[in-house]
Amino acid sequence: MTRRHRILDADGVLLVNTDLHGNAEDFGALERVFHAERAANPDVHWVVLGDVVHAPSEDARRTSLYDFDDGSFAIVKRLAELKSRFPDRVHFVLGNHDYGHIGGPRTSKFHGDEVQALEDKLTDEERALMRAFFEDALLLVAAPCGVLLTHGSPDTQLTTLDQFDDVDLATRSDALRSLLGSYGQPRATTAAMLAQVSRPELDLRVVVHGHDKTEDGFFYEGDNQVCPCIFGAPRENKRYVRLDLSARYTRAEDLRDGFEIR
Repeated sequence: MTRRHRILDADGVLLVNTDLHGNAEDFGALERVFHAERAANPDVHWVVLGDVVHAPSEDARRTSLYDFDDGSFAIVKRLAELKSRFPDRVHFVLGNHDYGHIGGPRTSKFHGDEVQALEDKLTDEERALMRAFFEDALLLVAAPCGVLLTHGSPDTQLTTLDQFDDVDLATRSDALRSLLGSYGQPRATTAAMLAQVSRPELDLRVVVHGHDKTEDGFFYEGDNQVCPCIFGAPRENKRYVRLDLSARYTRAEDLRDGFEIR
């Protein structure tokens, strides 16, 4: 059985980042945070919320926000190594850009066909490694501290955490499209979705998601959604999230800039 969701423990530290889009320097900075946390306490989870591939085009890289080379495959390779080394601690959640390499819709943010543009630069062996990594990805991570972690911000088509377990990802569906491709939802929609997927021992109140961006580094939506941003933010504003898994987060603003949002 292929499990596409993961429920974390109720203690330890949770690190979360969103879209990297081929920025290997940002990935390296996050990896250093992970290892520093592990040095202090090995009970650390790191969740990467998708879109690790597809860097800006050469023209787009002329702006300071996008001035980096394409390290897409280097990120995938290193993440695969870390997942192999820490299989219960490093978790990868599929993004819509990643999905294009295993049968999902092909994106065209910086190239007409970003899947083709990246794969043309890779060897057969590299393409196989990347596809295998994406095919094994999670779609949802939840924690008893009250957070649901996804790439997009899902609507009420998400009815259970195990909804996509054993689903062939090459078979597209409206529910999967919503999960991977939705931006912020109205507060009531997210509240209804969280009520659907919660259970007595897992009361989920806040969605931490990616897919969107802001130069401010993060934003709240409807008091139950938070989007921390790395891609599309200037260096000084790039944000990731650090949560205490033994704590309780019941509203988006419980994730405070300078504390949980770093």
